[in-house]
Amino acid sequence: MINPELLRLLETNNTLDVLKDSVSYQLQKLSNVEKTSEGRDWYAELPQIVKEKFDNYKEDYEKLSRILNSDKMQEEMNKGYYYWRLLRSACNTYRNDLKEYDLQLSQEFNLQETKAISENESLDECLGVLEHHVVENHESS
Repeated sequence: MINPELLRLLETNNTLDVLKDSVSYQLQKLSNVEKTSEGRDWYAELPQIVKEKFDNYKEDYEKLSRILNSDKMQEEMNKGYYYWRLLRSACNTYRNDLKEYDLQLSQEFNLQETKAISENESLDECLGVLEHHVVENHESS
């Protein structure tokens, strides 16, 4: 059984929206590779094993997106930690890129950093729970 703290993330509307946004953002980044000639060139130069890994991640995020939008979300997410780890990765990417975007706005336009961009409390809460319950403990006993 999955930790109840993780399932709580799926039951809170604004938190679920953040998780969906994070996965959507990750999918958009993966899909954008094929939309530019630079991205297509980069992909073409990857070793076959890395291409397969990239394609598998894209498929996995597509499946995760469908799961998050389905009626059987809790049932699917209860099956194992793989999708929770994907969620953690998506949330990390989303948060890091938001912070980078905020920094760029600050540097280019001399705008103050905004809580709406960099300090997304729901996103931080999601990451806190995911870091605590999804990352395997590698400490020796």
